[in-house]
This record gives sequence, structure tokens and C-alpha cells, in this order.
Amino acid sequence: MADLFDRTLRSSIGTAVNLFFRAPDLLRRFGREPGTFFICVDEAGLWGNLRIIDPTNALWRIMVDNADPALTVDTVDREAYLMRALGRSCEVEWIDTAIWKRRSVVAERYSQGRVFLAGDAVHQHSPTGALGMNSGIGDAVDLGWKLAALLEGWSGDGRLASYDLERRPIGERNVRQATEFYRHNAALDGMGAEMRLDSAAGRTARERLGQILMRDIVREFDTLGMQIGYRYENSPICVPDGTPSPADDPATYVPTARPGSRAPHVWLDDGRSILDLFGRGFVLLRFPDAPDPSGLEAAAKRCRLPLTVVSVGDRTAAELYDEHFVLIRPDGHVAWRGSELPVQPDTLLARVRGAAVPTDLNAN
Repeated sequence: MADLFDRTLRSSIGTAVNLFFRAPDLLRRFGREPGTFFICVDEAGLWGNLRIIDPTNALWRIMVDNADPALTVDTVDREAYLMRALGRSCEVEWIDTAIWKRRSVVAERYSQGRVFLAGDAVHQHSPTGALGMNSGIGDAVDLGWKLAALLEGWSGDGRLASYDLERRPIGERNVRQATEFYRHNAALDGMGAEMRLDSAAGRTARERLGQILMRDIVREFDTLGMQIGYRYENSPICVPDGTPSPADDPATYVPTARPGSRAPHVWLDDGRSILDLFGRGFVLLRFPDAPDPSGLEAAAKRCRLPLTVVSVGDRTAAELYDEHFVLIRPDGHVAWRGSELPVQPDTLLARVRGAAVPTDLNAN
């Protein structure tokens, strides 16, 4: 299966159709409770979904997961798909039809020379799992602070090169997972013709199908681990501390201040989230019993790196971050942590700003 995903990271994996229509009071007409998203599944299996796009204007969309690649806007049988989705005929106002390629693609590189790409230009996902927008935003955040460092004059020559090294593995991870969700949906068994029967056997088949949907399809809507659990392993501008990496589970986010990870949220004594401290330069968190950080502050001034030292007395935060010092990048990821500052703080800052790659920054 891994080989299949590796191949599909560079290919189209199907043709999809979006059918947009306006239908006021659609759910009421069909005796349904209010809802926003409905799985379309019949004896042939899971074939699409029905979603409200604009509740105020009663705009709906049917997405057909895998259609004939030869279809055109003029040859799509919209009424047949509508009947298949709703179970009976219904008068609607057709708005638009879009035919598109479902892709599983990651670029071979995210930059070349002075050109940097982000978002859909470097990774195209199946929408299963809804990972596309967050992946693109992550690219923009990573690239944005590195370009700002260059323009402000404190970036090293290797900082922009780290963009591809950090973000492309995340693009591959997210595209691979979205493709896995789609493959799983496409393989869902529709339980055969008995699921349409108005009988005990039919009810049993539908109940069994519902259990499968709740067990398996819900996975693509439960992706906190994918959305915020990514980390920059082997980044040249983060300093590993030798601690083991948590499991990369799509659904489960494990808060950790391990270098390369997103600095985890914790409420501070004053009612703020610790995340409110980040985003404007580097932040050195100094937890209880940490020694004097003035040597690092002086080194930051020498290389013009924007650094704010924040003393955090909250014990819960100290336990979560698990070291006396934790250095947070402008994008909220951990660059380094340790119980003591390095003997040569200039070397640490050279590493995290991309000016050098020293061997051991945690030695004293």
C-alpha cells in the first residue's frame, strides 16, 4: 500500500463532479432533521456526498466522487445524480456544474533560486480529510517569517533553504493521508440490494452500514493530529534534544515541546494562553529555577535577532515544556530547549537563524 501512495503522490486519482443547485426547505420537504453534510451510499457503495454550501440562500452541492473521465458539463445527467442522492425526484434550481481532477501530487521541490511556491502550487490533495487549506497556510507561515528575517537583516544564508526541508515532508504526509482516506471511502461496501428493502433485513443492513460509517468514514473528520501534530523532523534550523518522537496518529494530537514541534498551549496564571506570547520574533521561555539568560540576550543583540525573554512561573507549563529554557520561533515551533544555555550562545543562534550548522549545541 505504501508503494501505491508513493506513486500517487505524483498523479491524478480520479475525476469528480460538483453539481450546485438551489433548493429552499430541502430537508423539511424530505422530513429530515437539520444537517449540513450527508454521505451518499447505496448498494453500489459510497459514491458521493450532499452538502449545504450557503444555508441563507439554500445553495447545495452534490459531489460525485468518481465519474467517467469522458464526461463533459453538457453530458452530465444531473437529474439522475439528484435522484440517486435523494431517493426520489425533487424540483431544484440548477446553478452550476464543475468537473475536476482529484489529484495526489507533491512537487519535487518547493523552491528554486529566488522563486518560492506554496499551497496548491506544490501539493494537491483529495478533499477527503480537509487538509488542503491548512497545509497551504502552514506553507505561508513558514515561508513568511523566513522572508521577513531576510528583509530585516538577521537571517543566515541557509534559512530560506530550510523552507523546502521543513514543509515538503509535511506536504507529502498530508497528501498521502488524504489519498488514504479517499481510497478507503472508494472501497466501502454498500451492503447490496437488501439495504433498500422495507423489512427487518433491510433495517439490519442499514444499521450495519451506519455503524461502519461511524467507525471508518468519521476518521476523515477527526484529524486533530494531522492538523496541528506535525513537526519539523531533521530541520537544519531546529536543534534535536534526543527525546523520542510521539506517534504520528491522524486523530490524536500529543502536546510536546520537543524541538521541531508546535509549542503546545497551556493556560497561564494570568488567564492568557502561552501561545499569546509568540508570533513577533523569537521568544525564550524561562521556567522556574532557570539560570540567568543574559548571555543569550547579548548574543541576540549582536546578530540583530529579535528575542524576548519571558519568565513563566506556572508549574503546569513548566511540566509540559519539560526544560528550564525553551526557544520558540516566530511561527510558534520550538527551535531548541535545554536545562542550561550553551557555553557559546552565538553558535545556538547561528543555527536557528540558518547561519551555521554546528554539531552539538547542548554541550556545556
